Amino acid sequence: MPNKVTHIYCILGADMFLLDFAGPISPFLFARQFGIDIEFHFISPCASLPLMPPLGYGPRIEGIEPMPDEIGKDDIVMVYGAHNTEVAMAAPMSDEIIEWLRHKTHKDQRIISVCIGALLLAKAGLLKGKYCTTFYSRLDDLARYSPSAKTCANQIFVHDGNILTSAGITTGIDAALYFVELTWGAELAFRIAREMVVYHRRQGSDVQLSPYLAHRNHVDDKLHKAQDLICHNPQNSWTAEIIAAEIGMSARHLVRKFSEITQTSLAKYIQNIRLSYAKRLMQNKAKSLEDVAFESGIGTTRSLRRLWHEHFDDTPYNWRKKMARE
Repeated sequence: MPNKVTHIYCILGADMFLLDFAGPISPFLFARQFGIDIEFHFISPCASLPLMPPLGYGPRIEGIEPMPDEIGKDDIVMVYGAHNTEVAMAAPMSDEIIEWLRHKTHKDQRIISVCIGALLLAKAGLLKGKYCTTFYSRLDDLARYSPSAKTCANQIFVHDGNILTSAGITTGIDAALYFVELTWGAELAFRIAREMVVYHRRQGSDVQLSPYLAHRNHVDDKLHKAQDLICHNPQNSWTAEIIAAEIGMSARHLVRKFSEITQTSLAKYIQNIRLSYAKRLMQNKAKSLEDVAFESGIGTTRSLRRLWHEHFDDTPYNWRKKMARE
């Protein structure tokens, strides 16, 4: 059975800022390259737009599709920022985009905004009661356009329900990688991050990283290979000697270099990956604690309970009960 096609509608607006567009779309382009069936639709009230408006000259984007009369409930909409907020918000095409967002998107439509794209969502009434963010100097505008929205300062992106808003420019890449991880899994997200040479993926609060993406802010191919081995097969009986043999390095050198470059120990990294995998296995109610401990590589239920308490301040049993209620 063929995979379901994911349609992404990229709204190109007035005074478009090139990096706001090119950066966040790149993770999805890589996802497509790596086998995810994605179809892109570049839409706008205008069939032609300048690629770099601030210059006043230069190449243009041609052949842009018109704003569609309808889109699917499962489709994704991306709304981008602009170089000059005042110019963009005063442009007639912005009013058309706002009307389209208000009337053509579905109640639970998945929408990603970059920079002041959130202002368009706010004016369309899509941020009522939602946590959201935008470019730091435009947070007051966001609150003014949507008084009931819960604006978040000092956040690089904010996810609330079906809406993912980002602060702008490079934070749109962080938001896009986060979306890829949620939709298609952490393994694909860190593979894309590696291809983009942006290993250190920031989360919304820039506090907690997915274990699969953490400690990747380096360009050492051998260490990335070691991390890939661990992430792909956490249940294996990994030792420094086994990993070192796989990547062509001495065990002593691997342990020293891993700690020096990733800022965590090899043993701690393996433990965190196994615990993350165990957490995923715990969501399957059919698996006993013994199954989870064995399949994750943690080993025994006693070790699983100990690690779970250390990391989550809870027991696996209580955590599973809470998940069931949610």
